Amino acid sequence: MKKIFLLLALVLAASFCFSQSILWKVTGKKIKSPSYLYGTIHIQDKRVFAFDNTVTDAFNSCDAFAMEILMDEIDPKESQEATLMKDGKTLKTIMSAEDYKLLDSAFTAATGASLLLYNKMKPFFISSAMMQAGMKQDMETALDLYFLQNARKAGKSCYGVEKFMDQINAIDAISLEDQVKMLIDGIKDTTSDGDNKEEQQFADLLDAYLTFNLDKALEMSSDPSLPAEFNQAFLINRNSGMAKNFLKIAKKQSLFCAVGAAHLPGEQGVINHLRKAGLTVEPVVFKWKEE
Repeated sequence: MKKIFLLLALVLAASFCFSQSILWKVTGKKIKSPSYLYGTIHIQDKRVFAFDNTVTDAFNSCDAFAMEILMDEIDPKESQEATLMKDGKTLKTIMSAEDYKLLDSAFTAATGASLLLYNKMKPFFISSAMMQAGMKQDMETALDLYFLQNARKAGKSCYGVEKFMDQINAIDAISLEDQVKMLIDGIKDTTSDGDNKEEQQFADLLDAYLTFNLDKALEMSSDPSLPAEFNQAFLINRNSGMAKNFLKIAKKQSLFCAVGAAHLPGEQGVINHLRKAGLTVEPVVFKWKEE
């Protein structure tokens, strides 16, 4: 579903940084020892797992691991409730009959499931479910969860640089009307362009990630048709808190922190927040292993 789906892939848990790497070394007098930021993409495509020993060595050198939300400590009941609309609202009550019919068809085609089972789910999470269903799943889990699993196996201290409800509140800052518009516009865009074009767009975006062509990736991820509140609430507003919590942890333990790469770049990105806090943040170049 075109740009909105591409953006979700990169922000949920996932866009890019503005320089020549997605691995960044963080040093300075305020922290215990060198720590690292790593920009992730929330997919299970084996190509994004093929980083060389530079990334592995950085991960192994740290005593602690952090990700956006500590996924294995989320209360399943709280998580389920957070995805649902309240006050008796359903997809049928907040959408026109025409839009609901269009969504029902697209959702079933993408996931193989009936939309009726998800009638109380917020439109944002419907978008996410459709996006994930259409992606390659070479690996058992997404990249950020892969790092978490390895951190647990290695006995590292594990943290989240934000709380679960921080992310949910950011999503809820986008009105249901805007969530519906984003969802339906994406479906109509995909329908008019055809599946092949959508697949090519994601292939181009993934190529930008793998070749560190971050300017191109940023350009592909931007979409002026999306509500300004979406970018502000879901991306920019969370960066300051992530940086503060990164620093709080890194003062006590060397830290490898993996967050959606869209949170790293720009004037209001995590990297710049850390630099404003007096830390040195510099890219670490690495290569992808060839199959």
